[in-house]
Amino acid sequence: MSHRTGWHWHMALLPYGKRWRDLRRVFWQYFRPDVLSKYREDQEAGAHILLRKLLASPEKLTEHLHYSVGAAILRIVYGLDVAEDKDRNIALAHKALSGVEFHIAGSFVLEYFPILARVPRWLPGTALLCRLDSIRQAVLQFRDEPWSYVQEMKATDTLRRCIAWDMMEQMPGSSGEFGASLSDSTARSAAGVAYAAGIDTLYATLQRLFVAMTLHPEVQKKAQAELDAAVGPSRLPIFGDRSALPYVNAIVKECFRWNATLPLGVAHATLADDTYEGYHIPKQTTVFVNAWAILNNPEEYPVPDNFVPDRFLRDGKPNLSIRDPATVAFGFGRRICPGRYFADETMFIFVASVLHTFNISPALDDKGQSIQVRPLLTTSLTA
Repeated sequence: MSHRTGWHWHMALLPYGKRWRDLRRVFWQYFRPDVLSKYREDQEAGAHILLRKLLASPEKLTEHLHYSVGAAILRIVYGLDVAEDKDRNIALAHKALSGVEFHIAGSFVLEYFPILARVPRWLPGTALLCRLDSIRQAVLQFRDEPWSYVQEMKATDTLRRCIAWDMMEQMPGSSGEFGASLSDSTARSAAGVAYAAGIDTLYATLQRLFVAMTLHPEVQKKAQAELDAAVGPSRLPIFGDRSALPYVNAIVKECFRWNATLPLGVAHATLADDTYEGYHIPKQTTVFVNAWAILNNPEEYPVPDNFVPDRFLRDGKPNLSIRDPATVAFGFGRRICPGRYFADETMFIFVASVLHTFNISPALDDKGQSIQVRPLLTTSLTA
């Protein structure tokens, strides 16, 4: 399915091997903790875009979340500014990421009968195949068009420095921190992974903030009181405020835990026969980690269905005795998400900016009464 949708180059879908290792190594160079500070201005700018759009049209919440997160990542990865409305790169991302649902293992007949992909598209009943073809084209455009634009602008020296620009300086003809020239395929794929993974998972996680605040107004009030004391009324939060905002940081952690974005993680496959606690697991068995069960374990997180940031605090300071949800939500071992530190920082500035600026409450019906909010999950790879 990754080939049918065009996502075969994505790091999360590659088998372990040299290509995967090269891609991850390149990606990590730009998203390890010690380099993240140079992206903060663009992360703050993305949060400010969200604030402006919410002020103008709050009824378009989900659209604004997708747009503002995409704007921040496009600036960081490709040095691109988005159009105020109907940006082509954002639209391509939206269409390309619609193919994520096809990566739910065991969900589509093509996994079992791949020969069906050869059926001529003019035959009746091939709507699914036509949709897959359209998604594949969008995915490849999503990866290649911004990269090509940076190549063109780099030649004229008219683009701001960005991750793609730095990668291109590692291409054949130059040698940089990777010790050898970087291939075009690996570089453009690493940039595409950064854009795709960030815009999809951050968008989904931020949606939880708005649902949680409508269900738990007491959490919102407590966060706003902390922001008022630490930031004050005359400016917006910045990264320099983070150490003075332990409750806001706890909200970020609870957003990662509560109704996990990837409840079953990404499907894995065993490379060889294995035995675990008496269970025989044959080679090429699909294996899931039930992240949802871990993050909803009442022994570790009492009342797990409730959004309770205080669980991560003790006497106003981080409670180190409770499992950090990031150790589960971002995967495990050599496959753990290498963009997890960037995601955490982006979530912080968006959460802090929104809570310092707006009150989040349920919509009103025609009679002016609050409409009851119920958290419902989607049936895609990201919930």
